[in-house]
Amino acid sequence: MVPYVGSGDYCYSYSLYMSLLGSGASPDHLPSPGFLECLSTMPFGNTYHSRDKLFLFDALDADPGVTRAIETLGWTCQLTRGGDEQSAIERLRAAVKLGPVLLGPLDMGYLKYHPNYAFLGGADHFVVALDVSPDHVLVHDPKGFPYATLPFDDLLQAWRAERIRYIDKPYTMRADFRLAETVSRKAMIARTLPYIRENVQRDPGGPEVYGSVQALHMLAETLRAEVPEHLAGHLLYFAFPLAVRRNLDAQIFLAEGNQLEAAALLEQQARLLGQAQYPGVQHSWSAVAALIDQVADIEERFIAVSASW
Repeated sequence: MVPYVGSGDYCYSYSLYMSLLGSGASPDHLPSPGFLECLSTMPFGNTYHSRDKLFLFDALDADPGVTRAIETLGWTCQLTRGGDEQSAIERLRAAVKLGPVLLGPLDMGYLKYHPNYAFLGGADHFVVALDVSPDHVLVHDPKGFPYATLPFDDLLQAWRAERIRYIDKPYTMRADFRLAETVSRKAMIARTLPYIRENVQRDPGGPEVYGSVQALHMLAETLRAEVPEHLAGHLLYFAFPLAVRRNLDAQIFLAEGNQLEAAALLEQQARLLGQAQYPGVQHSWSAVAALIDQVADIEERFIAVSASW
């Protein structure tokens, strides 16, 4: 049996957590989904897409983040992608006989057990496949849908991930999870610190994609102008709440690694981003921009502190 745990905005971390539990990991020794989220290094860094006017409080795509977390944990898995529809289903059918299978990225616009699927096209998601029947797959979806069923036609459309910008091959799955080495939590954190340093410093420099502190300043500039509806919805329903949660988990993670100054800075950012929610909902975007400016100042200090990692 694969236990169910879930929270949609941590979809890959909860899906990985379920996959590892279902593959024999001890619940007493497996780090929490929040810790796994930090191992992926997704809570660190910033990205601004100037053409789409889209902001992300991360500097790494989810797919390599999952790989990074698995490797840092000391586990291995079989990662496959590509091929045609039939071979993908055959691979999945064989893989679930060995244990849970981490599927994703998937396009949420085709996950038709979700009541709002029609409004979620192009959003990436990760789930755990548990079983394959003649015409559908059984999944634990961390968005709040344990034991959900999805017909093959819908699965394949979601699994092709054609609207997911960071993936260039369809049918990505991770299966046959195995423990390769025992790694202490202290060692996991130490392994992760250099990646965190790289993330917070990463800035492609444009002209379409910007990162690090510059990305935050560009977001503040956008918020002081006419805020696109899609950006407002993205920030208020997803990016702000997720960033606050990530910063709080990252604060605990770095404090455990004895990086107390860096942890305190993340707690300050969490407070500011949490405070951005109310004025954002009230369309007081200039107030939100002022808070983002403060987040950017703290990010500069965080980068300076992390330079020695």
